[in-house]
Amino acid sequence: MRDIHIAWGSQTGNSTNLANVIGDSLNGFGIIHVHDMSEIAPEKILDIEFLIIVTSTYGDGEAPDNASEWLSFLKFSEELDLRHLKYAVIGLGDTYYPHFCQAGKDFDQYLSQRGADALLPRLDCDLYFEEQYPEWLEELKSVLKNTLPV
Repeated sequence: MRDIHIAWGSQTGNSTNLANVIGDSLNGFGIIHVHDMSEIAPEKILDIEFLIIVTSTYGDGEAPDNASEWLSFLKFSEELDLRHLKYAVIGLGDTYYPHFCQAGKDFDQYLSQRGADALLPRLDCDLYFEEQYPEWLEELKSVLKNTLPV
């Protein structure tokens, strides 16, 4: 069984809750680890093979407080080699704001720039994310089923 890490960045708890729902839904696909990004060093990404990031966007397009260290690490560690990593990103936001889901977009961009391989396209969810993520989650399960060894 492979380890699948789900790391969340949240100001209000929506990403926390969704990360746990995703973790429960992936039961059976591997050993699931759900992390508050502030409780795990960003350098740990060097030891992770499968990563799902669930993050909201805060303020003027910033990552939530608990995810800012991770985002800075990815952004400024230019020599970082993440070719070993397969990832997925789901961003939560509000289209009312000009930087809709910016933190999710930034995580996706920097992971990709450092060589990580996206398992599926990033999902940017508006306020009613409960209606938007289930199809993405089913697609993620399908990809994992075809990617992970039995």
